[in-house]
Amino acid sequence: MKSLRIVFVVLLMAGCAAGSNFKPKTAEGANCKVQCSKDMANCQGSSYTCDRATATCINACEELDAIKSQ
Repeated sequence: MKSLRIVFVVLLMAGCAAGSNFKPKTAEGANCKVQCSKDMANCQGSSYTCDRATATCINACEELDAIKSQ
């Protein structure tokens, strides 16, 4: 039962991060987005705190991707 709950939470969290409009153009941006998804899946705070942290992470990835693509 516990493993099923963990799988559900991971899928739910990954779905939220995957719902972002950010489409990386560089390998660095893609790796950053993957790391944000992993971090969200392991987040121990409230849903609001985890969502805000993920949004900030994705914004940083967008900036990194823009810099690297120039």
